[in-house]
Amino acid sequence: IKEGESAKVGEVIALIGEEGSIKEVESGTSVILSTPAARKLAREHGIDLSKVKGTGPNGRITEDDVLAFIEYQGGKISSSKKIPVDPVRKRIIENLVKSYRDSVLVTNVTKVDVTELMTLKKEFPDITLTAFFVKIVSGLLKEFPRFNAHFDGSVIEEFESINIGVAFDTGDGLIVPVIKDAFNRSLKEIGELLNGLKEKVKSKTLSVDDLSKSTFTITNLGMLRTDFFTPVLNGNEVAILGIGRVEDAPLVMNGEIKVRSVAYFSLSYDHRVIDGALAARFLGRLAEVFENRSLLKEALKI
Repeated sequence: IKEGESAKVGEVIALIGEEGSIKEVESGTSVILSTPAARKLAREHGIDLSKVKGTGPNGRITEDDVLAFIEYQGGKISSSKKIPVDPVRKRIIENLVKSYRDSVLVTNVTKVDVTELMTLKKEFPDITLTAFFVKIVSGLLKEFPRFNAHFDGSVIEEFESINIGVAFDTGDGLIVPVIKDAFNRSLKEIGELLNGLKEKVKSKTLSVDDLSKSTFTITNLGMLRTDFFTPVLNGNEVAILGIGRVEDAPLVMNGEIKVRSVAYFSLSYDHRVIDGALAARFLGRLAEVFENRSLLKEALKI
């Protein structure tokens, strides 16, 4: 700008720095400030400096800015296949987002000695472990009714009927058919119902009624070599129990090390409705039932 002339708003009137340290790069009508090292690196990698955000004084582009840009570009992976989200997966996504958004999710985990259960299981080879879990948990829900409930944000609705949803892996996502009135059903009946639901899942013939009215959900990932995890609440339910794999492990019992069958149980719950202490008592009672043969047989009604 010549002496006596006025500068326009936003116009560069001076560049301050050592000689050769700053260079103006024209990009359309804008001026890009960059250091020599940044320009050299940009040339070597064929980078247009107009696409790089500068973090130096007055927005000057530094070598670090160019390096960050290179790293960002390198992190972009061109997809070989784009897969549209099908209606079932879209519904799963919507339900998960709603559940996560509308609840205060907390998970308590406990390790349980299930040796007594595994011993009893040998007497019922045709009944799956999941059926045992459904029957035992149904009794706990009778004892802890707060877990057998829905919450809509303003009203807690505890249910008399205990309807346990059981998560099945379809290969395309989880689906949760329901064992209705589980508390009043025998272990054998629950096993038969689960087998029937499993066949319906495979043949994709589940009805709306099969998927409706759950009050509590169980998800068993033990067969997939998972120990513990954070299950996400199903719909308006206030709790869900995740079951990990059963494996042999050393436990100290009466001062002696013994090999026992153990599993981790992960209880996720809505902290707005269930306090941590109540969740801990629920898991504690669960462990007590599993670890005491007489309590276990009483819970299973066998």
